[in-house]
Amino acid sequence: MRRPNPDTCRRCPLGGEGPCRDCVDTLGPEPLVWHPSGVDGIRVLGRYERAAGRLVRGLKFANRRTPVAALAVALADIGPDPAPTVVTWVPSTVRRRSRRGVEHTALLARAVARRLGVPARRLLLRAPGRAQSERDLVSRRRGPRLRARRVPAGTAVLVVDDVVTTGTSLATAASALRRAGATRVTAVAVAAATPDGGRRRHAAATTG
Repeated sequence: MRRPNPDTCRRCPLGGEGPCRDCVDTLGPEPLVWHPSGVDGIRVLGRYERAAGRLVRGLKFANRRTPVAALAVALADIGPDPAPTVVTWVPSTVRRRSRRGVEHTALLARAVARRLGVPARRLLLRAPGRAQSERDLVSRRRGPRLRARRVPAGTAVLVVDDVVTTGTSLATAASALRRAGATRVTAVAVAAATPDGGRRRHAAATTG
């Protein structure tokens, strides 16, 4: 059994044996049973209610960046074909960026782009407002207000996100990117959340 690396594993939300790539490789990927509107293909590494969610929470709320490089490799490897021409991300609110001092989805997206050998660009701009997680379900389904910078016709954009819940943010992002000239929009995310925390699937499994 591999011993944990005292400089990395003890700060990892997975509490794994390391190195990071070996632990991240245990996450998936897991296919989504639904696709956000306007997104041509999407893959996720795991369920938010499980290990993938612990990584997302550690990255977002505790600034634990140790697994970022391994996550980027995993996200790049599961990305839908064909390869994108540019990578971007779903931006957080200005308030959250200011409070945290970093935009974690941007860190992931840039690392994914390096892995794929394509540029990363901040294509999506977000209007002021509350974060999706702070809204009620009706507001969340309307999505954040996003607009996109122009891209050349024929551009294939890969959008990187940390967690997908209702899919509205990605659908809104895809709509904005298509209006800006993108002809193909795909997405990858670390985790996907189920609205009932996975209880519905468990109940179905136990009742046949």
